[in-house]
Amino acid sequence: MLIGRKVLVKDEVDSTNELAKALAQEGEPEGTVITARRQRAGRGRTGRSWESPEGGVYLSVILRPDLPAPDLTMLTVLSCLPVAQAIEECCHVVPRIKWPNDVRLRGSKVAGVLAEVCYRGGEPRFMVLGVGVNLNTDPALLRSPGAGSLRELCGKETDPDHFLNVLLFKLDDMYQRFRRGERDVPLYERYSESIGQEVELCLGDQRVRGKGMHLEYDGSLVLRSEDGMIYRATSVHEVFPLEQGQVRFETGNVH
Repeated sequence: MLIGRKVLVKDEVDSTNELAKALAQEGEPEGTVITARRQRAGRGRTGRSWESPEGGVYLSVILRPDLPAPDLTMLTVLSCLPVAQAIEECCHVVPRIKWPNDVRLRGSKVAGVLAEVCYRGGEPRFMVLGVGVNLNTDPALLRSPGAGSLRELCGKETDPDHFLNVLLFKLDDMYQRFRRGERDVPLYERYSESIGQEVELCLGDQRVRGKGMHLEYDGSLVLRSEDGMIYRATSVHEVFPLEQGQVRFETGNVH
């Protein structure tokens, strides 16, 4: 086991990702995990804050994959899969993955993944994979729109130590197979609320409706519009659920 061979447990930090990046720069080995009971300045995608009160599971993993940039993007997308699997196994519910990096249950965001890559000379030096899960969080402390607590949605608390062990095992399994060239795309699609579903892609003021088809090799989402055109979403700002299971994508980089 690589991920979780060494686990640093903190009571409170500004951000597990920031601490992991600092440790990685100092030479901390691959697979080291930093966990915290609380974060003062947790972050999500596009610089947004991630509320991190006590009761959640917050961790960051130091990775040093010898992989090209497109593979790192796909790795980020597929990293939601072990999170969804851990929730299913420990909470006995089946969550859905909202492309590219959110895990949702009954329409509420209960977990998210944030990957950050440090480059040197144009080549990846290391990657920090951050995961936040609203496991036993008091829902009154979650003020972000759409955020949800697994404790509230499942009607019971989950042992955080057991959940962390399951999550690390599944992250390690996915990562080890990913480095061998294996991709869990078919399994990812079983959890996806975007692939195989009717979606709406927003290109500025233009809206394109169609069906999410599949993931490309770099983790981008391929959409076939109602008039048969193929779109490839490569830089998504946000994903919103629509009525009747539809999803709206806002992106600035589609071709």
